[in-house]
Amino acid sequence: MNITRKTLLIIASLLALQLLAFYALSRAFFLQNFARLEEQWALRNVERALVFLESQKQNLIAIAQDWAAWDDTYYFVQEPTEDYIKSNLVDETFEGLGLNLMLFINTSGELVFGKAYDLEARQEIPLPEGWEEHFHPGSPLLLHSDTKDGKVGLIILPKGPMLIASYPIVTSKDEGPIMGTFVMGYYLTQAHAESFSEVVRYPVSFLSPYDPQVPTGLAEGEKFALHIVDSRTIEAFALLQDFYGQPALVLKVTMPRELYPQSQAAFYSFSLLNLLLGLALGAVILIFLRQYLLSRLSKLSESLTAIARSGDISARVPVEGKDELAELGVRVNELLASLERSRKALEESERWHRLLISSITDGLWVVDRELRLRQANEPGAGFLGQKVEEVSGKSMRELLEEPAFSDFQEAFSRTIEEGIVQTFSIPVRGKIFELRLYPIPDGALCIVKDVTELRRMESFYIRAQRMEAAGNLALAIAHDFNNFLTPILVSTEFLLSGSAPPQESRALLEEIRKACEKASSLVRQLLLFGRREPLAPETLNLNSVIMDMRALISRTLGERIELVLELYPNLYPIKANRSHLEQIIMNLVMNARDAMPDGGKLLIKTDNVRLTEETLAHPEAYPGEFVRLIVKDTGIGMSPEVKERIFEPFFTTKEPQGGTGLGLSVVYSIIKQNRGWIEVESKLGEGATFSLYFPAAKQEA
Repeated sequence: MNITRKTLLIIASLLALQLLAFYALSRAFFLQNFARLEEQWALRNVERALVFLESQKQNLIAIAQDWAAWDDTYYFVQEPTEDYIKSNLVDETFEGLGLNLMLFINTSGELVFGKAYDLEARQEIPLPEGWEEHFHPGSPLLLHSDTKDGKVGLIILPKGPMLIASYPIVTSKDEGPIMGTFVMGYYLTQAHAESFSEVVRYPVSFLSPYDPQVPTGLAEGEKFALHIVDSRTIEAFALLQDFYGQPALVLKVTMPRELYPQSQAAFYSFSLLNLLLGLALGAVILIFLRQYLLSRLSKLSESLTAIARSGDISARVPVEGKDELAELGVRVNELLASLERSRKALEESERWHRLLISSITDGLWVVDRELRLRQANEPGAGFLGQKVEEVSGKSMRELLEEPAFSDFQEAFSRTIEEGIVQTFSIPVRGKIFELRLYPIPDGALCIVKDVTELRRMESFYIRAQRMEAAGNLALAIAHDFNNFLTPILVSTEFLLSGSAPPQESRALLEEIRKACEKASSLVRQLLLFGRREPLAPETLNLNSVIMDMRALISRTLGERIELVLELYPNLYPIKANRSHLEQIIMNLVMNARDAMPDGGKLLIKTDNVRLTEETLAHPEAYPGEFVRLIVKDTGIGMSPEVKERIFEPFFTTKEPQGGTGLGLSVVYSIIKQNRGWIEVESKLGEGATFSLYFPAAKQEA
C-alpha cells in the first residue's frame, strides 16, 4: 500500500473516529441535559403534590387544635355527656370535616369515646381494626410535653394509611392540666388522590411501598425515584414515612414526556449537520495533502529506495523548496553523510581491534552462557593446542579435559550468578594456566596466563624457605628442650646421690614433673603446628563454641579484665575441628590477658562478611561469604617490628619461662588449614585487634 492510499485511509479513519466521538459526545450532551431537565420537571410536580399534602396536614392540625383546646371537650373527657355527643359528634360533623375517625382518650390511656365513619357509605362504622396498637398507654402519640405539643403523621391500619392529628386536651385558653388526648384522622383514598391530581394537573395515585410498580431504589430507602415507562410517559415517585419513620405510602405522579421528542429532533439535526461538515473538511484536507505533500514524499521515498538497493550511502536525495519537507531532505542527506563517516570509523576500529587482540601476549577467551567459546586470540587458541578458527564456536567441554572443565564450569557459574571476578588455576595439556574470569552481559571474559614456570619457581622458593624454617625450628626446639632437660638432669643426679632429705626429694620430683609437662605441651603444639589437613572437621556454629567456653574464658581473664561478647544472631555455620577452634580462642584470650597486666576490656565479636573482588584488602583474601571472629583488647599493643613477626614459631616478647612462642603460630596454622586468613591491627598503647576469617559452610555446599 503506497503512501497516498495510507493517507486516504488515515484521513477516512480519523474523520470516522471524529464523527463517532462527536456523535457520542453530542448524544451525551443533548440527551443527558434534556434528561436532567425532564427529571427536574418531574420532581417539581412531585414536590407540588407533597406541598399539597403538607397543606392538608396543616388543615387537619388546625381542626384538631380547635377541638382539643375547647372547654366543652376538656370537661367531656372528664365526665362524658350525651349532650356533647349529640351536639358535636354527629354524622354531619364527620362529612363536613371529611373525617373517618375521632378518639377521646384520657390521661390514663383509656378510650373515653371513639367514633368511626365511612364517608362513602355515609354511615357510622366500628372503630378500625388495629387502632389500639397506636393509641395504647405509653404510646408516643399520647405523650405531650406541654399544652401545645401535638403530633401529626401517617399510621398504617389494615384498611389502609390514615393521616391523623393527636393533640392534648386543654381549656379554651390553652391552659392545663392536660386531661387527655384528642385524635382525628382520615384515610388517604383514591378520592384524595383525585384532589391531588387537580392541583398537580397530572394523574396522582397512592401505592404501597411494596407494590411491584415501586422502583427498587425507592424501596431501599431513597426519598424520590423516576421511572421511564416508554418514549411518551414518565413516572415520578415520592416515599412517605409514617409517624414512626417507617415506609408507609408511595405517591406516584404520571406525566407525559414533553421534552423527550424535542431533544431527539434537535440531536439528529445537529448530528446530520456535523456529518456534512466533516465530509467537506476531509475532502479539502485530502486535496491539499495530495497537491503539496504526498507527491513530494513519494519522490523522497523513491530516492531512498534507490540508495538502499545500491548500497551506496555516498549518494544524496534531491531537495526542493524551503519548507519542512525540504528540511527533511537536508536532514536525510546529513544522516547519509554521518552514516558514511561512521562506516569508515567502524572499519578503522575493527582493524585496530583485530590488531590489539592479536598483540595481547596473554590468552583471551570470550565464553557465552552456554559455555561456548565465541572468540579467542592466537595465544588463547594456542593454549588449547588449536588454531583460532578451529576453537571458535566449540563447547568448553570439548576443549578442556577433566578436572579442568569442572573447575572452569564451577567458577564460570559463580561469576555469572554473583557478578564477581574469579581467579583460579587449571591443568591443561600438562601445563598450569591461571584464569581470571570477568562477567560481561552475555557470558564471561577470560584472561589466560601460562604460570607453569612461575609455579615451579614458587615451589623451589617455598622449599628453600621450609629448609631455612626447619633449621631455625630445630635450633629453637633444641634450646627449649635443653631448658627442660637441665632441671631434670640436675634433680635426678641429686636424687641418685642419696643425700637429699625426703621433703627436698619430693620438691625435686615436682620440678622433674613440671619440666616433663612443659616438654609434653611443646610436643603437642609442634604436632598441631606441623599438620597440613584439619582433623575431623564438622559443621559448627562459632557462637555456640564461644558460649560453651564463656566460663573458662572469664576464669582465664580474671576479675580485672571485663569480657564483652557481641555475637551476630544469624551467623553462618563453618566447617572446622571443634578442638582447633577452642585452641585458637584460648591462645588469643591468653595473649590478650598477658597484654593487659593492669586490667582492661576484651571484646569477642562475630559477624557475617561478604567479600567481592573490589573489596579484597588482604593478600590472602579471596571473594566469597565468610564468618569473621574479632578478638580485641585494650592492652599495651605492638610495634610494627613485633607485628611483622608474631606468627613466627618460637617468637615471643614475654619474659623467659613466660611462653613457648608457638601460640600465634598455631593459630595461624589452624586458620590456614581451614582456608582462612588473619588480619592484625595494633599500635603501641592502643591495644590489638585480631580478625580471623573462616569460609561459610554454605559456600562449601
